[in-house]
Amino acid sequence: MIKRFAKGILVGSVLGGVLGTLLAPRSGKETKQKLAADMDEATAVTTELNDSLAKFKVSLTELKKTADDLIPKTKAETEERIQHFKYQAEPRLNEINKQVDKIKSRLDQENKS
Repeated sequence: MIKRFAKGILVGSVLGGVLGTLLAPRSGKETKQKLAADMDEATAVTTELNDSLAKFKVSLTELKKTADDLIPKTKAETEERIQHFKYQAEPRLNEINKQVDKIKSRLDQENKS
């Protein structure tokens, strides 16, 4: 999609420049000079666009590699921390549940009396 867009921009720029140059009220020599300048500018823009696209592709590849390296490691560390938390919290949760059961039992006894 980016390539099609870039080609569209390039073609539109070139056509616009050529038509503008040819239809402008100038002498033949001035028109040729303007056309040459416009072509040089279009070539420079195309080269710059291609360079930017190449750099973008390299950056995207590096980003994908970094993500591929980091995501599994981060996932494993997170899972390990969750397991550690569960291990740490389980005895406390059991104790809390025992206390809740005792309180319920006492409340039931109080309500019966």
